[in-house]
Amino acid sequence: MNCLEKYRSRLIGDINRDLKIIRAKLDEKAIHDFRVGIKRLTALYYFLGDLSESMNAKKTLKPYRRIFKSVSGIRDAQIALTLIGDLEGIDETDRKTLLQRLRRNINSDYRRFQRYAAANAELAIRVPTIRALKLSEAAILRYKPLALDRLLQQVFDTEGRIGVTEWHRKRILLKRYRHKLDAFLFCPGHNHDEAEMKQIRMLEQLLGDWHDRITTIELLHSLSGLETRTAAVIAIMRRQDKLLLGAARIYLQKFKIWHARQAN
Repeated sequence: MNCLEKYRSRLIGDINRDLKIIRAKLDEKAIHDFRVGIKRLTALYYFLGDLSESMNAKKTLKPYRRIFKSVSGIRDAQIALTLIGDLEGIDETDRKTLLQRLRRNINSDYRRFQRYAAANAELAIRVPTIRALKLSEAAILRYKPLALDRLLQQVFDTEGRIGVTEWHRKRILLKRYRHKLDAFLFCPGHNHDEAEMKQIRMLEQLLGDWHDRITTIELLHSLSGLETRTAAVIAIMRRQDKLLLGAARIYLQKFKIWHARQAN
């Protein structure tokens, strides 16, 4: 068995288990785990797609990205609930009003997902096996360092102005880099460098916390009729997102310097 096949098999099993739970009930953990699973699957099949002449990864994953998007609004609102619930310095009446609206939106979005799921009775993740793609383990292992380095260089690229869109892309690429590393867990000669993982986890945490606030601000802007109640929350979160992004810039530079030293 190809060393990536064991990882692929476990991953798809976990994703379909979480999808089954979500179809049955509004489960926050299952929604989070399902989204992470789809991101892992995307990282794996983009890697395989670079090697396969018979598969277009984007086309293969398109139906599952659609399911991913169908629960994304729910997850964004769940994150906003936590952030606003913990936020200091805001009026309690405003907090209560915003939390109530977000909960209503979550329930509405979940009913929409249930209708989507009911219309697609066979909803499940089914993607080609590595054997079906006729990819040898030797070819995969040869391509591994090139693919990882290419991703990392895109993360490290700080030429020109880096705006919100570019930082969001770096966050996605960094996650994809880590997910690709994880995919090789069962492959011969593969070892996680704990020092590197520590650097990645810190940067991911900062960029993740930053992105949570950006997403929450966008969500708050969409709550029509609540502009006066959202203003103070948005102002606080904008200050937080600037601090988090400033810290992320520092840690990205540290990670870049650390990686250059390891390569020499």
